[in-house]
Amino acid sequence: MDKYGFDNYIFDLYGTLIDIRTDEHADKTWIIWSKWLDKHGISHPAFKIMRDEFFMMDLAAREQAKAEGRVKYPEIDVIPIYKSMFLDYGNDESCLTPEFLDDAGYAFRSASREYMKLFPGVKRFLKEIKRTGRRAYILSNAQRCYTWPEICEFALQDMVCDVLISSDFLCMKPDIVFFNAMIDKHKLDRSRTVMIGDSRENDYEGGLKAGLSAIWLGPENLAKKFYRSPKFNK
Repeated sequence: MDKYGFDNYIFDLYGTLIDIRTDEHADKTWIIWSKWLDKHGISHPAFKIMRDEFFMMDLAAREQAKAEGRVKYPEIDVIPIYKSMFLDYGNDESCLTPEFLDDAGYAFRSASREYMKLFPGVKRFLKEIKRTGRRAYILSNAQRCYTWPEICEFALQDMVCDVLISSDFLCMKPDIVFFNAMIDKHKLDRSRTVMIGDSRENDYEGGLKAGLSAIWLGPENLAKKFYRSPKFNK
C-alpha cells in the first residue's frame, strides 16, 4: 500500500478524516439549540445569557484542570457543564439522564455544524489498510457526546481497530500520556507506527515526541488529496 513499511496508522479525526466546519459562538447555533431544549422541556434563559454562562463555565473547568496539574495538556468533559447549567436553571435532576445529556450535546453540535463530509478517498484508504493486514486507529481531541455519533454516521468505527477520544481520558494531544494510552493498549511497535493529522503541534510534533513517525496534513489542506496520492496506493 505504501513505501514506508508502517503496520499501524493512527489518524486524527477532524481536519484529517472528516472535513467539518462549525461555529459554536454563532447566534444561529444557540437559537437552534434553545428550540431543541424547549422541545424537550428544559427550562433555560435567553440564548445570549446561556451562551455566556456556558463559555464561562467551560473556561473555569479548563483552568481548574490546568491548576490540578494531573497532565500537561488536560481535557474536560462538557457533559457535567451541561448538567450543572440545567440544574441551575431549575430543571429536575431526574430528567437529566446520561442519555439525555449526550443527546443535548449532540444537538448542540448539530446546531453548530455548517457542513460535514469525509475527505476524498478516506474510506477506500482505510479499507485498503485493513485489506492488507495493517491496522488503523483514531486518536481525537474531542467530546464523546458528538464525536462518536459523527464517527458512526460515516461507519468509520467499522474501518478502524479502536477510537480514543480525549474527553474520556481528560487528557489531549500533544500530551504523550494520550498517545501512550493508544500505544500501550494495543502494544504498538513505535518504529512501525505513524501518526497522521492536520495539526502541526498536536499530531505531527506530538507524534514525534511519542516516538512515532508522523505525517502533517496541514500545508495547503493536504487532506483533500493525501488519500489519493499515488505513493500511498501502490
